[in-house]
Amino acid sequence: MERRLKRLMLARVVMATTLLLIAISVEAVSETLLPVNPLYFLIALTYALTLVYAIALNFLPRPEVQAHVQILVDLLLITGLVWLTGGTATEAGFMLLYPISVLSGSVLLQRRRALLLAAVAVLFYALMLWSVRAGYVRGPRLADLQSLPLKQVMYSVFVTGVACATVALIGSYLAESLRRAGEELEEAAEQVADLRELHELVINSIHSGLATADAAGRVLYLNAFGAQMLGVSGAQVRGRSLRELFASEVMETAALKVRAQNDQLARLEMVYLSPEGAELDLGLSVSPLATPEPAPGGFLVVFQNLTRIKQLEREVHMKEKLAAVGEMAAYLTHEIRNPLASISGSAQVLLSESHISDEMQQLLGIIVKESRRLSDSLNQFLVEVRSAPGSPGPLDLGPMVRELVTLMRNSPELGTGHAVELDADEGPYVCMAERDQMVQVFWNLARNGLEAMPDGGILWVRLQRQDGQIVLSFRDQGRGMDRDQQRRLFEPFHTGKATGTGLGLSIAYRLVREHHGDITVRSAPRQGTEVQVRLPLVSVAAAS
Repeated sequence: MERRLKRLMLARVVMATTLLLIAISVEAVSETLLPVNPLYFLIALTYALTLVYAIALNFLPRPEVQAHVQILVDLLLITGLVWLTGGTATEAGFMLLYPISVLSGSVLLQRRRALLLAAVAVLFYALMLWSVRAGYVRGPRLADLQSLPLKQVMYSVFVTGVACATVALIGSYLAESLRRAGEELEEAAEQVADLRELHELVINSIHSGLATADAAGRVLYLNAFGAQMLGVSGAQVRGRSLRELFASEVMETAALKVRAQNDQLARLEMVYLSPEGAELDLGLSVSPLATPEPAPGGFLVVFQNLTRIKQLEREVHMKEKLAAVGEMAAYLTHEIRNPLASISGSAQVLLSESHISDEMQQLLGIIVKESRRLSDSLNQFLVEVRSAPGSPGPLDLGPMVRELVTLMRNSPELGTGHAVELDADEGPYVCMAERDQMVQVFWNLARNGLEAMPDGGILWVRLQRQDGQIVLSFRDQGRGMDRDQQRRLFEPFHTGKATGTGLGLSIAYRLVREHHGDITVRSAPRQGTEVQVRLPLVSVAAAS
């Protein structure tokens, strides 16, 4: 209503200005024109009332009241204009403004009120003609109204009434139709907005990446979760190819078409390198993008981050291998130790004989000695693959690590080009652990770091507290590892050394996991390796 009233006020000002210009032009070219000072007064009154309407619009609580007032005042102004310029059936003049004013009222108000305004307009016009004809007022251009037949005057009133009523009916009908159409359009727009908001809410609530591409493989849309997973922004990748987005040849357009048409090939896995340098295991599903057109609409790619799942799979696989190693160790120990005991006992019996030669005694002594060495090796192997006895207790890793670093600096395993640096504060670093097992974890990881630097280098040992955990890290300057080597690093019997057994790191991994900790590795070829051991931190109060 306020917008309509403002448009009405603007139209009123335009009409008044036009009338003013016409009056000035006619006065300039005509010498017999009657004085038009009352007309100027009427135009000035129109400007003043419009200004009052504009000010009152900001204060009146109901714009409908001002709409009625404006239309009624407009009808009075038109009546005054007709009285100044003339208006009968023989000379219409400004009588046409009555239907225009009624039309504006029918647009602003309801149909019944529009018809009422039409009746008021006819009443004003009839009263003005009756007043002039009866001699109560004098009209500058209505001097001959008294000489006109009454029938002709009534005809003028009738024509004005029919015109106003017709305009009121047509205008109100069109206004109501437009109003209903506007409401339906607004309702449809709200539904579209709700559907769009729901669509965005559903898409953004999916904890999977979702990308759409056209038939040429160019990205059309990437949801927020997928952009966060890939480390890019949706606006940044729009228009780029899927091959460029995932940096993989398997996302070529020709390959995507084949995968989208074959359900057996629609699922694939790949390794993605994020802009920050992190490697992610992604699982992707490719399907055709359904569109109403018969031509191919493009591709829909749904992808998930499988890095954690793959890591858990590798851990389960590693635990299965460790369990198999334990069973095999027990079996081998049983099958080898008993024959070794028989061989050693038989050799000792033969050594007790007095008639054997010195050479035979020497050979039997070798048999006994080697049998014992082999038995000791089997016992050590069992200790390596089997959990050591003992219950864990509160252990401060700070003094232990400092002591072990001092021993390593003075051990023969440290070459001339090697150095061991320790970075640790006063602590405390208390965790629930068994000391001998933690010593074993330290030596296995530290020795592996030194062996990774055959030409020398620095091994940094760092001990710190972080997010309720104790972090013990070993960083070397060695040859580093690729992704496949990192995945198999803790597998039993997997080693990169010619003389290694492949058990040291797997034992360290098992011991850390038994203490509810975790081991992570960060490495790159020719850039060294960092191994972090994380153990739950125990408060000093709880430890005491």
